[in-house]
Amino acid sequence: MPGSRRSRERALREELRVGIGRGEVVPYYHPILALRDRAVLRLEALARWQHPERGLVQPSEFIAVAERSGLMPELTAAVLEQAIEDLRPWREQLPRLRVAVNLSAHGLRDANVGEELAHRLTSLGASPDWLAVEITEGVLVSDASAARARIERLKQLGIRVEIDDFGTGYSSLRYLQLLPVDGVKIDRQFVSAVFTDRQSEVIVRTVIGMCHELGFEAVAEGVDAPEVWGLLKALGCDAGQGFLVAPPLAAAEMGRWLAVAARDRALFATSPVERTENGRVRPRPSHVLVVDDEPAILSLVQQVLAENGYRVKTAANGQEALEAMAQQRPAVVFLDMHMPVLNGEGFVHAMRERGLNVPVIILTAGPSADHWARELGVQGAVHKPFRIPDLINAATRFLIPADTVV
Repeated sequence: MPGSRRSRERALREELRVGIGRGEVVPYYHPILALRDRAVLRLEALARWQHPERGLVQPSEFIAVAERSGLMPELTAAVLEQAIEDLRPWREQLPRLRVAVNLSAHGLRDANVGEELAHRLTSLGASPDWLAVEITEGVLVSDASAARARIERLKQLGIRVEIDDFGTGYSSLRYLQLLPVDGVKIDRQFVSAVFTDRQSEVIVRTVIGMCHELGFEAVAEGVDAPEVWGLLKALGCDAGQGFLVAPPLAAAEMGRWLAVAARDRALFATSPVERTENGRVRPRPSHVLVVDDEPAILSLVQQVLAENGYRVKTAANGQEALEAMAQQRPAVVFLDMHMPVLNGEGFVHAMRERGLNVPVIILTAGPSADHWARELGVQGAVHKPFRIPDLINAATRFLIPADTVV
């Protein structure tokens, strides 16, 4: 590691150590729902660093540093403690709700990890049935027999155990046979491609079947579209997690989301799965999200696209658009740049911070449309006043009209 890089990592490590002590590392929550009836099962607690100067720091920037510098026990403890406090009022609405935390390789190597977690839960006024832990495949391969002993103890204590990101590491069926886990999370790289790649569909179907044969719950990561939810449900998958349901949310946002979810599971309604005559899955069409503060433009674009077989949703500013995307991810966004509350540039940056990788077409006046498309690195531009063929052609690049047979 070059000297300058070592210096930067030392500085970041010290900042992180101080930040953990100050309570700057907090959990964001990503819900996991039952595919059958959309009941909220668990909330995965994901560490986020609220840096006093840099703002919200993503885990890709600090988790590896924490692992290399031995700060993971302190970081995990901080996230767990806050997660249990956040969970307390939520369990009044959903009494069986658990929070899931990621257990590092270092944590699983500790022979007393189960007792330490149980003791910490007791000190926080909680019981083991409040908690689930997620472990990666690589941890299992390094010492499968020791991992089995730790997992058995966690389960004896009443703590749920899941294998995270299944399919990306060094796992084999042999390891799964040996491990008494409760569930397996199928990695998003297979789930997100389940409609476009026949091999991914076969892999997902096979893993779901294998989980059920071994007595595990099958959980799909990366469920970002209604048709993916519908297919997974048809394949017998037990639970799903992804941006179709919600992005990772801060505690206050999660509390509001859970209040709505407890009242109305229809919020997560999804499309049924259809198949072609040869048995291939036929994706259901998604929708266009049009974001503009001019009601006349919204009405015109909605009318034009609807007449050409596309489903359309609208938002009057970037903030409304983000809220709409948290409920259902569009296939493409048509975006005006000049809006109140949150303008087009702010919307694109916020969308990317949330991990929403959705195509964007700038829809604004004159040559500035091309400028903004280049500046923001999005997929294209349509100039106002627009030509109807240009609008239709832009939509056709990203989704299939609702009356089209494929």
